[in-house]
Amino acid sequence: MNTIHLCVVGISGYEGPDFILGAFDNEDIAEKAKTTFIRDNQNEDNQVKILAEKDRWIEVKEVKLDSFSCDIPLSDFYYIVSRFSEGFGQIYRDIEAIFDNYENALVKLEQLEKEHDESDSSFPEYFAIEKLQANQINAKTVTQWLADDFFGDDNRLL
Repeated sequence: MNTIHLCVVGISGYEGPDFILGAFDNEDIAEKAKTTFIRDNQNEDNQVKILAEKDRWIEVKEVKLDSFSCDIPLSDFYYIVSRFSEGFGQIYRDIEAIFDNYENALVKLEQLEKEHDESDSSFPEYFAIEKLQANQINAKTVTQWLADDFFGDDNRLL
């Protein structure tokens, strides 16, 4: 059993779903990524803000480390399966599972879609896979993330 630490940038559901800054199998590296992100985005009032689009800043709710115990080997890449839930103009992201390969992540995603289709859910939900290089900062920025549609491509990859 290994522990994967996700550095998550919490964003208001009205702006978009939370952003994963990185997936780390080393807690010290994850903590350093978190500290660096906060330092690089903190203003003089100690608020963490991100430029969402030209001249429009959004406040970050929190930057946190979420730890997941996974029965997967340590890997060069991690595939994060997420559920995106919409309701009342907000989008929320829940991490459902982490895998070391795309095929297993896709099986989990399809299982979640089937369960959702068979349920009485009153709000739209959709699922996607995000591929992140281990122990590296996400190549996508928060601004790029917020400009995206969160549905992924034909392979359901974000």
